[in-house]
Amino acid sequence: MKKITILIVIQFLFVSVYGQSAKEQLALANAAQLSNKNFYKEITFENRFGYFVIPVKIGNDVYQYIFDTGGYNTLTSEILEKNELPRLMEVQVGSSNQMKSKIAITKVPAVTINGIDFKDVGAFNFDFDASPQIKCYTNGGLIGKSIIGNAVWQINAAENKIILTDNIANLDNLDNALKIKVRVDKTLNPFIKVKINGKTESFLLDFGYGGFISLTEKDGKKYAAENVTEIIGEGAIGANGILQESTFVTALESFEISEIAIPNPIAYYSKSNNYNLIGTELTKYFIVTLNFQKSELYLTPLEGADSNGSGKSFGFDLNRNENTVYVSKIYNDLPADQAGLRVKDSVLTVNGQDINDYPYCDFYFYIRRLLREDKEICLEVKRSDEIKTLIIGKADLIIKP
Repeated sequence: MKKITILIVIQFLFVSVYGQSAKEQLALANAAQLSNKNFYKEITFENRFGYFVIPVKIGNDVYQYIFDTGGYNTLTSEILEKNELPRLMEVQVGSSNQMKSKIAITKVPAVTINGIDFKDVGAFNFDFDASPQIKCYTNGGLIGKSIIGNAVWQINAAENKIILTDNIANLDNLDNALKIKVRVDKTLNPFIKVKINGKTESFLLDFGYGGFISLTEKDGKKYAAENVTEIIGEGAIGANGILQESTFVTALESFEISEIAIPNPIAYYSKSNNYNLIGTELTKYFIVTLNFQKSELYLTPLEGADSNGSGKSFGFDLNRNENTVYVSKIYNDLPADQAGLRVKDSVLTVNGQDINDYPYCDFYFYIRRLLREDKEICLEVKRSDEIKTLIIGKADLIIKP
């Protein structure tokens, strides 16, 4: 199953109706000031299928926010209106799958994370209405790179803990850490150098991507192994909706970060990918310490971390619209494809349960758990007027010759 991506890429393609220049727009989008000094806070986060969700206070209320190193800060219309925040300008934005929309930017007087205040924070008014999957992870939005870049954060996924501090000397777990230079661009995107099959490439460190490695189409084709699995149907799910395109999956020969080589990891690629991405599954291998003010990343290897491996998959995914649950993706030559399942087949029952009336997020997480945990799934599907029962097992995600 390909992870969704919640990267929001601002594209300043026009001057807003209020007359601000692109430079002024960028300054507002990047705005955030750390108010506290000499602090050390531990934050317990929830790992929701690869997305790290933390409590964030805006005004008098606490919301569940996704921690996203590759995205901008966002808030919903409900939060904006409840706190009487101004719509300072309107800009055109694109998500990682190149779909675009026009949205407003505001400035939040205070965003508080475990008692630590970030003042005058630029934030985009995003409701994710075109992406109900994202709304299952958050009722607030994204804590993005302008806030993250103002402090030091250490992510220990093994303990579901993030340490927030203003002094890296306060942190443990750095004695045997690898120190990596980070290039932070003008939009505050953090990039690092990684070797794929022995060749150096630039990667965006994007914790709005819930997987491990996502490549541009160019680099995907360049480094793909002989055996590639094509996923047909729905592609990347970004902030502006779902793109219909094929995604490809391959095992890389090697993937080396600083001195650490991870053999044969799985990588995804598609035509719409703007950047090579490293996502939250990096924390399966390392305790990750972010110190973007100093352009630094520290990776502390975790003992016993498993290789990404080939993985197992049923070879399909499901989604739901107003009318029915349907097959949204099929992986060529995997068990679902071999059993005769097809994209857009209507699904009447899953393991004997009718899930068409589930609230959307209950449906969504129920399917996520089944696809991850079960070894066999029974689907009752309808195509035209024909109803079939299919029993589907798992196989290696990458088919070997």
